[in-house]
Amino acid sequence: MKTLDMRKSVSELVAEYPEVKNIMKELGFDQITSPIALKFMGKTMTIPKGAAVKGIPMEKITKAFEAYGFAVTGLAEEAKNAQEDLGKASRLQTYLQRLAKGEDPEKVRADFAKEFSSVSVHDIVRAEQDLIQQGTPATEVQKLCDLHSALFHGRTEAEVWKEEEKELQAKKGSEAEAGKAVNSTNGLEEGHPVATLKLENTGLLKVLDRTDADLKAGDGRAVQQDLAELRKVKTLYSRKEQLIMPLLSQMGISGPSDVMWGVDDEIKQTVSALSENVTADSLQEMAGDVTALTKRMREMIYKEENILFPMALEKFSEEQWAGIYQDLPEMGTSFVDAYPVWPRGEELLKKIRKEQAAKEEEILQNGVLHFGESQGTLTFSQLQALMDLLPIDITFIDENNINRFFTNKGRVFSRPASALNREVFLCHPAAIRPIVKKLLDDFRSGRRDSMEVWTPNKETPTRVQYLAVRNAEGKYLGCVELVERFPKDMGKHFAK
Repeated sequence: MKTLDMRKSVSELVAEYPEVKNIMKELGFDQITSPIALKFMGKTMTIPKGAAVKGIPMEKITKAFEAYGFAVTGLAEEAKNAQEDLGKASRLQTYLQRLAKGEDPEKVRADFAKEFSSVSVHDIVRAEQDLIQQGTPATEVQKLCDLHSALFHGRTEAEVWKEEEKELQAKKGSEAEAGKAVNSTNGLEEGHPVATLKLENTGLLKVLDRTDADLKAGDGRAVQQDLAELRKVKTLYSRKEQLIMPLLSQMGISGPSDVMWGVDDEIKQTVSALSENVTADSLQEMAGDVTALTKRMREMIYKEENILFPMALEKFSEEQWAGIYQDLPEMGTSFVDAYPVWPRGEELLKKIRKEQAAKEEEILQNGVLHFGESQGTLTFSQLQALMDLLPIDITFIDENNINRFFTNKGRVFSRPASALNREVFLCHPAAIRPIVKKLLDDFRSGRRDSMEVWTPNKETPTRVQYLAVRNAEGKYLGCVELVERFPKDMGKHFAK
């Protein structure tokens, strides 16, 4: 008889017994059995946990597998873990409900810290992920972020995550691996993307320290200058939002990313508003808002370095880190002058580029594009040169909403190469994704064929056009985004 260990992940069970996939589909597990879900989310999801989320009785599941000749083991232990995870998500939901009803946040924070003082940081992250998978909007879950600090900092702050990693690995009986996990964000080679992002955070902390000191001294003019510099967090945050969070989401770990991205947006909006309104005269009145902002930005550094970065280090391959390393300069620096070279990344990129060059050479030698008698032909190299010459940014999203192509000569917006072959929704914060989806759905259905947006900046007016791409028969092929920056005197367009 075949043995089905319920403590194993869905991906492991399907690899061991391919028929498990069809049995799960019959039981109602449609989402987890898709190829993409199995590749990413299936690596961490167990059958009992999936059953708890979907409300499918384990007795029904056990009988179904036994009918197919399986002996089910490890059920009691894993079912208990799954119910505990579900319970944590349910308990977190009560805190969201209390916040939504307008209860004093400080009272909610105090109760949160008391109830979850013995709960793993990993457990809380998983519970938030479960909330999102159950349908709770990420914009709601992000309200829990401010409660985290009451719990995390009430313990051993930066050591919490590392200590838990060590305990988890020790349970698996591997002290060597535990040591590796503990040092997951320490001892990295200079130039590694995480080491570089931590350098940026060190630079940001210096500005935050200066801001707090100027605030204490009551120097309004200095605080105004500090806030202007803190606006650089927009580009700093965009690195994790564009290069790290989408990869985690592809792997089925969307909760922490979606929540953190939402908090990032709130911080950026607050920095912008304060930098425009704090003056020498208004400092005393707005000092509390500035203090709250610097505290929140410090919290974000903590969450990045103790949750986001270790999670990414655990999940990403060397090749993926090399891609992130390649894209970092594209987005510019924020709080450091320049990024150091990563020797290992350079080796990997050299290998990757060599392989790509071989493929491109074959295309260049053999590729001739025929556009019909009325338009003629172009070689692939000619078309590539023409596209590179155009003074606008062009992005093409195919009929499946995947980023397939871009040119970025105008460099109006950053376009990391890692965004290619990725769902376009992953390049936007959770709050914006429904808007992007609605536009693409309208293009696909034929309800509309175009949309034009002008950025609200009269100094450098920028036009963004979205156009539906269809073939001669009218079939939808995708969407093209055209971004073009105009001279200052084009600001009259904003009057429209």
